[in-house]
Amino acid sequence: MFSDETSYGGFGGPFIEFSSINGSLVADVGGGGAFSVNDFFFGGYGMGNDASSVEFEGQEYDIDFGHGGLWFGYALKSNKLVHVYSSFKVGWGSAKLKVNEDKRFDDNLLSLIPEAGLEVNLTNWFKLGFTAGYRYISGIDDLPVLTNDDFTGMTGALTFRFGGFGDYESYNERKDNKNIEF
Repeated sequence: MFSDETSYGGFGGPFIEFSSINGSLVADVGGGGAFSVNDFFFGGYGMGNDASSVEFEGQEYDIDFGHGGLWFGYALKSNKLVHVYSSFKVGWGSAKLKVNEDKRFDDNLLSLIPEAGLEVNLTNWFKLGFTAGYRYISGIDDLPVLTNDDFTGMTGALTFRFGGFGDYESYNERKDNKNIEF
């Protein structure tokens, strides 16, 4: 896990997370950045959407959902073309109910999102990740009709990471060897 050779790097980029909010399939859009040491990374993220809605008392409300916070991860054998990738996001944010951009209800929340999947090294500065995870939401108690369960559930994400990952030498060796190893 720890060797005499330590590599450092950093990255940033956008991601798209597919999930369900109030029974509707939505895509949370966001981004993040991190500092990496060997195969571990730590940094921050932010994401949100306003694609779902809820109706009560004869009125349609748009749900504005967003959160951000700390992002931790690990990529097993990150110098391989395709490798296992996992991360954990812990964040805070809010869920708002709006009518024509006028906020009517608002509540703060805590989010916990563990995820695991595969990452592909497309170049020495660009990695593409495919993950599945579970978003747990806590703290929603002041929104009418909606609860934590309306925001909690399975997720699938596509992550684009651009930067310097500290594995340039490994990349040069790998580009001559196209075998997929885990």
